[in-house]
Order: sequence, then structure tokens, then C-alpha cells
Amino acid sequence: MNGTPAHQSQDPDGREPSTLFDQAREHLLAGNAAAADAILRRGRALAPDDTAMAYLHGLCLIRTGDDPRSAAEAFAAVLRLEPGNGRAALLLSRALCRAGDRAEASRWRTELARRHPGDPALLNELAADLLDEGDEPAAARLLDQAIRTAPDDPDVLHNLGVACARLGSLERAEMLLRRSLERRQGMPARRDSSEAALAGVLATRGFFDEARAVAGGLLDRGAEQVHAWTVLGTVAARQRRPSAAVEALLKAEALAPADPSVLSNLAAALDEGGRVGEAEERWRRLAAAGHGGAEARARLASRTPAAGEAIRRLFPLDALKPPDGGPVELSGVDLCIDQWHLVDDDRLALDLVFTPPLGGSNFVAAADGIGAVLVRDDLDRRRIDEPAVFLGGTANYYHWMLDTLPRLAAVEGLDGRLLVNSAPSGFQMRTLELIGVPPSRLMVPDAPALTRFARLTVPGLVSRPRRADGQMDWMVASVEREAAVWVRDRLMEGIAVHPRQPARILVSREGSLFRRCDNEGVVSRIAADRGFVTVRLEELAFDEQVSLFAGAEIVMGVHGAGFTNMLFAPPGALLIELHPAGHLPEFYRQLTRLMGQGHAAIGGPLTQALHPAREYNWNFRIDTAELDRRLAELGA
Repeated sequence: MNGTPAHQSQDPDGREPSTLFDQAREHLLAGNAAAADAILRRGRALAPDDTAMAYLHGLCLIRTGDDPRSAAEAFAAVLRLEPGNGRAALLLSRALCRAGDRAEASRWRTELARRHPGDPALLNELAADLLDEGDEPAAARLLDQAIRTAPDDPDVLHNLGVACARLGSLERAEMLLRRSLERRQGMPARRDSSEAALAGVLATRGFFDEARAVAGGLLDRGAEQVHAWTVLGTVAARQRRPSAAVEALLKAEALAPADPSVLSNLAAALDEGGRVGEAEERWRRLAAAGHGGAEARARLASRTPAAGEAIRRLFPLDALKPPDGGPVELSGVDLCIDQWHLVDDDRLALDLVFTPPLGGSNFVAAADGIGAVLVRDDLDRRRIDEPAVFLGGTANYYHWMLDTLPRLAAVEGLDGRLLVNSAPSGFQMRTLELIGVPPSRLMVPDAPALTRFARLTVPGLVSRPRRADGQMDWMVASVEREAAVWVRDRLMEGIAVHPRQPARILVSREGSLFRRCDNEGVVSRIAADRGFVTVRLEELAFDEQVSLFAGAEIVMGVHGAGFTNMLFAPPGALLIELHPAGHLPEFYRQLTRLMGQGHAAIGGPLTQALHPAREYNWNFRIDTAELDRRLAELGA
């Protein structure tokens, strides 16, 4: 960079540009940016083509933070004379971002990456800026480019590990952060940041003991304390220890009271622990800071719903069951089709809901834990005056088979058409046919809509467990043996079970968009050596699935709705569920118990986070040596 003035002249005090430059640099080093700025303005007026003067002025203006536009102009001046100056281009993009001109900043970043593809340090700094702004995909692309040139650079490894962790590539993130730590020997401060990131990844993957050990080491050294306490809180929360989670996260909050990650984790832990008032205070602070996920909760707390929203009070529909256990008779109530939230004036019942969607399409936007919920009020309104009998339903195979179909046992003798979900699928229509329900008796409404029913009969209502916030606990099975056996017997009466089915079945999830076993191919080979036949249930008709499971002695595969077919397997059959470690819903453990069958579970660490899905839907990997050992123990 040229530090010599283009022409020698002096300011009114007789100082030449080189003298002004030296004096400004001394002021900057002493922390007096204002004095440096005044001197540099004189110097640049005397030597407009001096790139060193312009560059130093840009640094000075960035340090003051008051005039990012002028800082951008200074770095742009450098680039007019030195188009290949990567540092100036990087600093120009930062100044433009601070000035709010993100489009122009993006253009310069693209140009920077194009001109300097082989400069890993520069690409790493640019990627770090993108990480700070939350653009993890763009950061990861640059870091992948940088790591090809500098595969052992600890800073590149660290930032790429962080990017992968945020993008959900947990297994790769752990590998990169461990490599970064290996190469940061003798760099205590930089090792601390990599250890903090690694502890977070380990906690997310389910390696709780190691995560606690790493976080504890950071606390012992007084390093990365906010992150360390957050990791300890996260581990406690995942282990369903809300009190311990709150204790750790309160310590993180004391150190970083405005950190949105700390506040959101703390608010969730307080909710889980039933400390609703304290949780509300954190949700309000998050909402005030523009945290989108907290805004609905804050509107509920202040009782100020937005347009298209309403506030309802939760009530238990099962409390209306008559003493003889007969159907619940309702009039003038609204149902959210197909989610089955029931609205009665200003009250809301959740007893009929089984698989609420994630995100904005969920009828319930927020719950306060003390009986109030914020719901959507923007759905189309419809009315049905014809009497209806609620059957409900969902496209989820398990809930249709074991939560919906059992209601048919209580329908006999009731008048009215059966209300089912919109667009019923082939397996739903086949099961209804087998049980003797003709299509003409079905009432199939449009969805989504909030539909008023003049008269609604709800048969076969069962009590279901609720969470601390009053909502149903979707992850706890509610089917009982009598209902399961009734469904099995009614369905199997009309299906011809074919002999000579494979006794050992491996259910494949290859090609699934979620909850995949990353090394399913290796698992399949191990299973094949033990006599398992791999099947893809989605390729089989309902009757074929029933026949297949009716002859099964051992069924193995990744946790999924297909295991509902254990309903048709003989007593004594064994189900082996592969699952993300620490995340296995109890549905099939309970079903196999009801049906007199065995159950075993083999967990593996998470490899890929799939937000916003819950952890039990994330991808994982099975330790094949552990699998072989467990199969031997189980006699499989």
C-alpha cells in the first residue's frame, strides 16, 4: 500500500502528509480517534491519492463507529487505486453493513471471494462476519473453499465447525472442532472458544457426560462462562431436570442478561419447571429485543392479540363425559379442521388434537402455562347444520390406527355421519372399509377452516396426560389393550394372511427426509447376515403390511409409524427400535407390552439437526459393533 503522498504540500501548520500520517497513527494507538480523524482529514485533502492515508482514515472511522458512510468512502478510495486490496474490500463490506447498505456490501463480498479464492485468512474473516450476521450457509461455502487451501488452519477449522453446528451438521461440526483444538495447542484463549463450541455440540448430540466435563473445565479456568453455564443448562433440560437447568441458566443470565440464546433457554426451562411468572418476564424481554419466537408469548401475557388472533381459556373436554362413559353431546361449537381444536365460546379444548403442525400453521400460537392460549382467528368460517359424529383423524398412521379407529367401537347405535379429516388417504379408506364403514357415511370437510357444528357427538373420548402448560402431552400414548385388540381383530377379519412370510424383518427408512440412520447400509448388511429381510413399507399396500407383520418373529428398524403394524404381529414377537440416543417416544414400547410382545431399543448419536423438527426426528448413526453385540444378546 502506497504510504507516500502523491505530491508534497503542507497544511497551515507546515506539516507534510507523511508527518500527518505518523501523528494520526500515534493518536489512534493512544486511543484518541477523534484527534486522529481531524488530522487524517487534513492529510487526505493534501494527498487525495495516498492509499495508506485513506486506509488509516477508514480504520479510524470504524473505531469511532459514528460515521460508517465516511469509513466506506475511505476504503472505496483505496480500492479505486488498488482494486486487488483484499483487506480494504473486507473493511468496506463491514462499513457498508454498518451503514445499512447490505446489498452493496454483498456485492463487495462476492467480488472479494472471486478475487481472492486462495487466501484462506481473508476468506475466514469474511466468513466470520457472515456468521455474526446469521448467514451460516454463505459462511460455510467460503470456509469450505478456505479449508481446501489450508486444511490445518485452526481458525478456519473452528469457524467451519461453528457454521456446521448451526446448520445442523453435528457430526462434522464435532470433528472440525476437535481438529481445531489439536492445532490450537499453546493458544489458551483460542482453545477456550473451540472448547465452548465443542461442548455445545456434544450437548446437542447427547454426549452429556463429556459436555459437562468440557463446560466444567471452562468454568474452572474462568473462561467462556456464559457458554459453559448455557451448556450445563441445556444438558439438564435435555435430561428433564428443569430445576438444575434453571439454576445453570440463571448464572448465565447474570453474566449476559441480554443474550437472546440464554434468555430463550431460560424462559423455556422456567416454563418446564412451572415458574410461569418468571418465564413471562424473559419472554417479554426477548420480544422487546425483536425475538420473533417470543412475540406471540408476549402478546398473550399482555392480553393484546394481534389482528387474526384471539385468546381462549383451556378446558378439559373429558370433564364433560357423562357418568356412564357415553358420548359427549355438544352444540354450537367450532372445530379447527383438520387439527381438531374445539372452540366453545371463549374456551378451547385440546382433547381431540394428536399431531399439531409446527410453526405458523398451528392453530395454537402460544400458551402461558396457567390456562390461557393465543390462537389463530383468521381461518375461513364455515357452518354445518347436519348432526355429526366425531371420528377425527390424521394422516399419521399410528394416531389413525390407535387413537382414531378405536372410537368406532363406541359409534354403534349413534345417528349422524362420521366426521373425518379432509382428503382421507388410501389406508384410511381401506381400514374403514374393513371395519364396515361405507364411504357414504363419511363427512369430509374442507380444510383449513374453523367450522361451526350445530350438533356434534364425540364418542370414545379417553383421558390423556397433559403437560405443565396445560396442553396435551402429544408424546405419551393413551391407547389401552382393549381398544388395540378390538382394532386388530376387526381389521384382520377381512384380510387373508399369506403364509411363508419372512420371520425377520428390517424396515428401511432409506430415502426418508428425516430421522434417518446415516449408516443404514452397514446396518442392513449386518442384519442380512442374521437372516433379516429388508422391506420398504411405503411400497406395500395396507393388506400386505398386515400380512407381513402377522408372520414376523423379529422386526427391526428406525423408530417410525410403520411399527404400528406390531398390532398384527403374534404374541412373543420382538421389536428392536433404532433411534437417536436419548430421544425415543414410548409409543411402541407400550404397544408391544399391550400385545404381549418384546421390545428393545438401540440408540445412536445425533449427526444432523433438522430444525424446526424435534430431536427425535433428527438423523443419527448406529455403532455397528454395539449393534452386533446387542443382536447377539437378544438372540437375533
